[in-house]
Amino acid sequence: MRIKWQDIALTAALLVFGLGGTRFAARLQGAEALDAFGYLLIVVAAAGLLFRSARPLWTVGVTTVSITAYLALGYPFGPILMSGVAAMYAVAVYARIEVAAASALVYALAILPWWNDSVTSWITWSAGWILLPGAAGVLVRLRRKSAVDVRERAVISERLRLAQEVHDVVGHGLSVIAMQAGVALYVLDKDPAKARASLEAIRDTSKEALDGLRSELDTLRGSAPLTPTITLADLPALASRMREAGLEVAVEVDQVELPDTYQPAVYRIVQESLTNVLRHSSPGVTASVRVYTVRGELVVHVTDTGTPGTFTEGHGITGMRSRAEALGGTLQVDGSHGFAVIARIPLPS
Repeated sequence: MRIKWQDIALTAALLVFGLGGTRFAARLQGAEALDAFGYLLIVVAAAGLLFRSARPLWTVGVTTVSITAYLALGYPFGPILMSGVAAMYAVAVYARIEVAAASALVYALAILPWWNDSVTSWITWSAGWILLPGAAGVLVRLRRKSAVDVRERAVISERLRLAQEVHDVVGHGLSVIAMQAGVALYVLDKDPAKARASLEAIRDTSKEALDGLRSELDTLRGSAPLTPTITLADLPALASRMREAGLEVAVEVDQVELPDTYQPAVYRIVQESLTNVLRHSSPGVTASVRVYTVRGELVVHVTDTGTPGTFTEGHGITGMRSRAEALGGTLQVDGSHGFAVIARIPLPS
């Protein structure tokens, strides 16, 4: 069991306050000075706070027994009661709410037999010296839990983002490599020059995929570059790789200034859309990419000339939709006329 330095500091403060203030409190109440056993009970009550973080129930038990014995022996009310306040706060912070409520009730009832004033006065004292510290402890506990939940959600969100990036980078790269490898094998004996071009495309695509994967790992390590590694200016190169892999692509991109956060998202939407066409379309299918603005929105429109049909939304489409929604936009997928992906993202004012 590890004792925190904060618990040691609190215990020391309660000891100083208890031992130093009790004599003054006894004088105000016209009581005799405490004997050694009375001071020992003050020390034990404060020492119970040493375990408040690791064993809050031990803290409540030791403190409650010490205070009860102190009052039962006729010692005057005094600073020892501050140990009870600290114990109620500790059990509310570090234990379950129902345990904290039960501890507060037991502590209040333990004080009742030695209470010299009316029941109303005891209730008032319990509300101020027991319920308020307990309520404050519960609020602190809930606030800490809320902060932990926020951090956990942020971690999960970042993991999902990294998983999506790796899916897009590696999935696109492997799709192009597989297509180029098939072309190279097919023309290896008939057209060595074409086979060589396919192998060079495989080399370039694998290098780009590795660079993208390395960039995501740098992000995970906290050493990512401050500027995006991919922008809309890379779309023509993407289209060129697709053409080399056998998919004819036409690209039309309007000149528009976009924030850094928009550039990778738009590129990945286009990349995943073309990768899906490359994977699932039949020979002879062509694709077109249009990126333009209309009425304060950035529109990303990727279509192909494939056969109309139904489709199942997989990780790729889900990832594209998440990218668009993260920027406040929407993404629609339509398979009624070939296959079309339309993302609409509001431009920042």
